[in-house]
Amino acid sequence: MRRLGFAVSILCILFLTAMPVYASNHTEVKEWSEINELTSEIWELGKIERYNEAADVLEFTSQNISHIEEVLSLRPDQQRLVEYTFADAVTSLQNPEWSKEKKLNKLTEVRLLVDALQTNYEPLWKKTGLMMLEPFITMKKGIDEKDTAAFHQAANLLLERYETVRPALMVDIRSDEIEKLDEHVSYVDSNRSRILTDIEHQKHLETAAADFEALFFAKKDNSEPSLFWLIFSIGGIISSTLFYVGWRKYKGDKEEELRVPGKR
Repeated sequence: MRRLGFAVSILCILFLTAMPVYASNHTEVKEWSEINELTSEIWELGKIERYNEAADVLEFTSQNISHIEEVLSLRPDQQRLVEYTFADAVTSLQNPEWSKEKKLNKLTEVRLLVDALQTNYEPLWKKTGLMMLEPFITMKKGIDEKDTAAFHQAANLLLERYETVRPALMVDIRSDEIEKLDEHVSYVDSNRSRILTDIEHQKHLETAAADFEALFFAKKDNSEPSLFWLIFSIGGIISSTLFYVGWRKYKGDKEEELRVPGKR
């Protein structure tokens, strides 16, 4: 048994020593695809709450990125972004007080970031568009229905989801665009009570929603109807229809009771 353990240790040392050579003999795409697969596996481990294993694989992946930095061609700012995002995710996995949802959000940050670094076409963050628009739609509904609790919950959800997607956006879009989105999210968070009651502040919320929509759905023709308002309008129509159907059923039941005395 001791001999077997010694042999495994030697193999691990040889593997780590050969890592730079191994990396230099592979293409950039292959290296990124391998790391992408690892981050996908890490996310799956987090999903089934195997947090210690996920943290170990995450740290291993982070170390590999530093070993093959030349192959991956990371800029210094990208290297810092990767290191911070990975370290933050490991910390979250090791914190027993964090919920499963928060831990998965941190692993999703890693997943989206690595994918953005790997691919230049249809990155995964683009597929989160509806997820990012949903809080705006719920906030608008909260304003119209004067539902303060629903509005604040949606605002909190916007902050959480933007934090999850932001590292990937920093790779793919210009810094001035990031700053504009940051300002929108900060504005919503800082002016909640004003947005709930003031039309001018509500217009700023609409502008923020439009800018997020333009980013995630690349709307080029201003004559096209806004997806944000289309979804909200459809939601309103569905709600109105359900209300009308419920009211008709209620009215029919009452009429039936009048026709048949004593019916319950």
